[in-house]
Amino acid sequence: MYVPDHFALTAEQSREILSRPRAANLVTHHASGLHATLAPFFHVDRGGGHGTLVTHLVRTNPQAREAADGEALVILDVDDAYVSPAWYPTNADQPDVPTWDYVTVHAYGELTLHDDPEWALAAARELTGRHEPDSVLADVGEDRLARMARAIVGVEVRLTRVVGKAKMSQNRHPVDIAGVAEALGEHHGEMATFLREVSLPYAEARYQLLADLRETRGRRLR
Repeated sequence: MYVPDHFALTAEQSREILSRPRAANLVTHHASGLHATLAPFFHVDRGGGHGTLVTHLVRTNPQAREAADGEALVILDVDDAYVSPAWYPTNADQPDVPTWDYVTVHAYGELTLHDDPEWALAAARELTGRHEPDSVLADVGEDRLARMARAIVGVEVRLTRVVGKAKMSQNRHPVDIAGVAEALGEHHGEMATFLREVSLPYAEARYQLLADLRETRGRRLR
């Protein structure tokens, strides 16, 4: 994934995104070509390194039946939104084009399939437990859970590298970032918070640096 320096997430920011269970696209290459599946993942911290992402796939899915050729890629899209130039205060003086802001993490690693119903069921229990109390599966009954587990395959992606990107208007004027944050606040609260807490301070520091450089250059010319 192409990531300009000013759009790069820190390692800590990427880890925080990985730590939250979410649906993500699992992309793998097989003898039959590329395959992708949107699946629910949770992260396990193994102590050191990037940890492991865990999910399960239905047994009939080619990704669960064919050996992967090379590393797997898990794409975790956090949020995204259309950005209108009408939200930029500077647009009144210099009309601009719209864009799209987004936060995403690409996690690469070694794919391991677990063709063991008990392993797959344990992973499904862990995933459910991160959302709801144990009683939810207890009400289903062990016999039915065992039958359902035979239809799925457990999946682990042991992560070797993680790349995070937040294209969040960092290149805009601070007043424009504030305008975007206000416009997105109602329906994209997490993005609005990122704009205010990360993008805005970055842009303010950048514009202050430019102002200081212009002032220094002006003094030299006088």
